[in-house]
Amino acid sequence: MNLGNKIRELRRAKGLTQEQLAASLNITPQAVSKWEMSASYPDMAMIPAIASLFRVTLDELFDFDLNSIDKDIEDIRLEYNKYFWSNFEKAEQILLDGLKTYPASIQLKTELMELYAYNVDRGDEIVNKAFELSGQIVQASQDVFCTCRTKASLIHVYKYLEIERGEDHYEEIKKIIESLPYMYPYMLQDRMRLSASLIKGEEGMKEAVDLKNIEWQEFFIACQNVGNRYYEAGDYENAMKSFRESVDVIERFMYPDKQGCEAYPIFGTHSNHAITLLEVASCMFLSGKNEGIDGYIERAKYIYFDAYEHTELKDYSKTMREMIEYFPKQYAKLRLNEYAPLDIGEIEKRIAEHHG
Repeated sequence: MNLGNKIRELRRAKGLTQEQLAASLNITPQAVSKWEMSASYPDMAMIPAIASLFRVTLDELFDFDLNSIDKDIEDIRLEYNKYFWSNFEKAEQILLDGLKTYPASIQLKTELMELYAYNVDRGDEIVNKAFELSGQIVQASQDVFCTCRTKASLIHVYKYLEIERGEDHYEEIKKIIESLPYMYPYMLQDRMRLSASLIKGEEGMKEAVDLKNIEWQEFFIACQNVGNRYYEAGDYENAMKSFRESVDVIERFMYPDKQGCEAYPIFGTHSNHAITLLEVASCMFLSGKNEGIDGYIERAKYIYFDAYEHTELKDYSKTMREMIEYFPKQYAKLRLNEYAPLDIGEIEKRIAEHHG
């Protein structure tokens, strides 16, 4: 917004000189000149008189267009999303620049919180930024979706502190979860679902495809979560059934004409695919059904480590480092080392063959 430019535009449209506008408002021409050069601003008490003189609303005077603002914020979000996984500094700067223009935007703050939550391994500075920002959002937000996303990001930070630093944050996590609403009845009537059902042409097609991909991801994660609960209870037969359902959902909607990460409707879900295969193998082992376990483990390693063979990543070394650290942890957590110790050297060799 530039109030000076708007006053100049309205003055010229009305055919007034700076002197004539000044006379109408009982001020000096120099004051009008300063307004239009943005060297100073009108006194707040004079704003209604200016709007009345030009016969515009206060929103029009200040160029306050909610649709335009929403579009600007969405454009910032789309640009930032290009760098979420590959360039933390670039992604952060896009959001920080956006917040300079729209400092009250809960949407941009929510995106920034999520960025921090998924980069807490960068150290205490990011952890502290995440905690501070989450407090600001929860206190100020009237958008239930942003509030829920922010609290989910905060849980991600707590889980990192538990896994990497051995801290116990179960009670904090439980308290956050208990503060969340059940949202599923409202989600049935959101913009994406109604657009997918009712909007024709390319716009409706895009929303329909996006909805299908989101529901696909939600469904295989839901199956995996059921498996996790059975697994914790020691019911490995039902756990294996749910994990296989998750794998079936993932593979049913993969793109048959693409390879690696590109074969998945949502980038990065190859890791879910691989870990769920390990979960099936673990259930087989703990149930005493060893036949076929090797095939599941080898398939999981191929999907997890070789998927990037056909994918261009700007920050490949960081991604590989994180992957090499994560896979053995999950392998050990699932007690598969008791079946067959994981050969880290073999994994590093196959990565080097693909990427050097």
